[in-house]
Amino acid sequence: MSEEPSKERIEIEVPSKALYVQHAHCPKGCDLMEPGVKIGGYPSVRVRLRHHGKEGFIYLDPRYGSFENISEIDVPDGEVVEFFCPHCGASLKDEHARCKVCSAPMFALSLPRGGIIEGCLRKGCFEHVLRIVSGEELLSRLFESDTLSSYL
Repeated sequence: MSEEPSKERIEIEVPSKALYVQHAHCPKGCDLMEPGVKIGGYPSVRVRLRHHGKEGFIYLDPRYGSFENISEIDVPDGEVVEFFCPHCGASLKDEHARCKVCSAPMFALSLPRGGIIEGCLRKGCFEHVLRIVSGEELLSRLFESDTLSSYL
């Protein structure tokens, strides 16, 4: 009987705001970048926000580890919201992920080359995860000349 190989976790620490998202898509492939609303000098990530029947846009800070988001709807700290694609309406909720800090649902944004960013949907919880490549892909690319920014 063969066992599924266990996965190891590799963590890389980078200063907050050192990386920024340049390309983000919904699960159906719609572009979520909003060049008309910049945060920290970079195009924001625009998603539709829903909270207790109210809907509006939220512009997510594209700098990884920075949370200077701009929202059209006031949401009290501790409340859980929903995110949707502003173009096709697809839910951005990751059905397979829960926040490791507060157990709320997580949202997922698709990045180039199969990467994703996950973030907690609870206002005030700043748990987030950046997955650039799978371990297998990382090992196969160890000696290639790809740069980190080509994944964002």
